[in-house]
Amino acid sequence: MSHRLPSSAALRVVPAPGSGQVLDFPKSDLPLESAADIPLEDLYKRFAPYVAAIASRILGRESEVEDVVQDVFIAALGGLKKRDQLLQAKSWFATVTVRSSMRKLRVRSLWNVFDLAEPPQYERLSDAAAGPEERRMIAEVYRALDGVSPKERVAWVLRYVQGESLEETATLCGCSLATAKRRIAAAHAVVKRRLDGGAYGP
Repeated sequence: MSHRLPSSAALRVVPAPGSGQVLDFPKSDLPLESAADIPLEDLYKRFAPYVAAIASRILGRESEVEDVVQDVFIAALGGLKKRDQLLQAKSWFATVTVRSSMRKLRVRSLWNVFDLAEPPQYERLSDAAAGPEERRMIAEVYRALDGVSPKERVAWVLRYVQGESLEETATLCGCSLATAKRRIAAAHAVVKRRLDGGAYGP
């Protein structure tokens, strides 16, 4: 049986608090002003949807996204002073979001040990335009990801849902390319088993 993996377009992402609709970050039409010179409020308006989108896709749980967004922008108060250009700031936000999401997943794993974790509602992850089969598939994929380590989950989501290259996935995960490939492959095997051994692309 063949299955198509969920794309970012098929997933409903959680809006950042106060930011309105979540949109993907524009790739080339922003000026390269110094990030340190931009008021934090303006940085929030510009980057919070990007942060929320990444966190949504990694975590799959709406209630945890707001915490990640807040953590990232608390870190931004000091962390962006050394960033000279806005495109470098984008990379910084992505990296810090991945790290914050990883911490959230580790805390979730701890709660799972004591059976205190919030029950997931993965059926709500799908975009409103998704059909019943796609909704079921997305929910099953995220249930499968609950069975892998946080590092494996993050690498797989960055590669297959967020659509990052292998090289960028390794960079965001802070690991070597070989390690990123191993993590992705490990999670991929679990997802494939959950979806009855479906065929996937590279």
